[in-house]
Amino acid sequence: MITPEDVEFHTPPHADYKWAETYIFPIAIPEEHIMVMVYVAARPKLGVMLNDVYVYGTLTDNRAELMYVDSQVHLPAPERFSLIDSPSGLRIECVEPPRKFRIDYMGFDDTEIHVDWHGIMDPFDVHDPKHTPHAVGTKEEKMAKSGLAKAWNGHFDMTGRVTGTVKVRGKVFKVDSLERMDHSWGDRGENDLPPMDSISAQFDEKLCFHIITHVDLEAPSGRDQKLAHGYVLEDGVQYGIAELDMSSVRLGVTIAAMKMKITDVRGKVFVLNAMADIGAPWNIYGTTCYTALMRWTCGDREGYGVVMEVLPVKALTRLRGRRASQWPAAITTG
Repeated sequence: MITPEDVEFHTPPHADYKWAETYIFPIAIPEEHIMVMVYVAARPKLGVMLNDVYVYGTLTDNRAELMYVDSQVHLPAPERFSLIDSPSGLRIECVEPPRKFRIDYMGFDDTEIHVDWHGIMDPFDVHDPKHTPHAVGTKEEKMAKSGLAKAWNGHFDMTGRVTGTVKVRGKVFKVDSLERMDHSWGDRGENDLPPMDSISAQFDEKLCFHIITHVDLEAPSGRDQKLAHGYVLEDGVQYGIAELDMSSVRLGVTIAAMKMKITDVRGKVFVLNAMADIGAPWNIYGTTCYTALMRWTCGDREGYGVVMEVLPVKALTRLRGRRASQWPAAITTG
């Protein structure tokens, strides 16, 4: 169970330099085909943190075509994780823990963020069997099943309403949308993270989804993703997801489309389809995280949601790394 105190640091006495606490706040502006990612990763034992602010406005395979990128490492960590006031210009305050946050950012090139984030549900605890049927076994077994292994010694997800404004290089965009945030704490070694997907889909306040999957990089589509956990938020009540069948279409290793059949703990079945609207790689730690704002359908409903596919670079290069001499020199077509 997540309590108001869980917006603070959880640093145990035995923690070393790998221990990290993170926040991620996606901000969707679907009518403008814009997505903003605000991310904080603090390492309290080292006294440092990372701040990332990304603004996406197209579907691309490189960061040079993003609308805006501000990624700063080795910033001083805050004394409290509920109040982050960074020299990067980012300020995050939990004004009513654990469900309400205020995010302000004063960046460069006349770029700013001023939004309020209000959770429309209680935080979903990935280790609470009352929330998910997969939270069984020892603490170590629960972490292994959770999605990011020891990095998720603790983790909660929460769908919320985001309101305010985002200004990008002088142009102001109004924000009034739904998305899912999370907070994690645990041992987050930069080369220790396993492949995983974080998938959200919002149709309105009466129907939202969030899913975490394990990814097998060597399996074919349709068998490469296995449910870790997730929830259906329907009519204000959250239900754990019991079963998931899904397949993805990728361009290279970039997610382009998805299809999911979801069965929740009630036995209720939902079929969702998605196409990527905007997105780009997000390079963090020793991973490449392909992030996209997807356009979702569920029956006659239309929605949107952020998909983040976390792929460890060491695993990608093990499978895909090559030298030019290993391939024919001739250029062919067809």
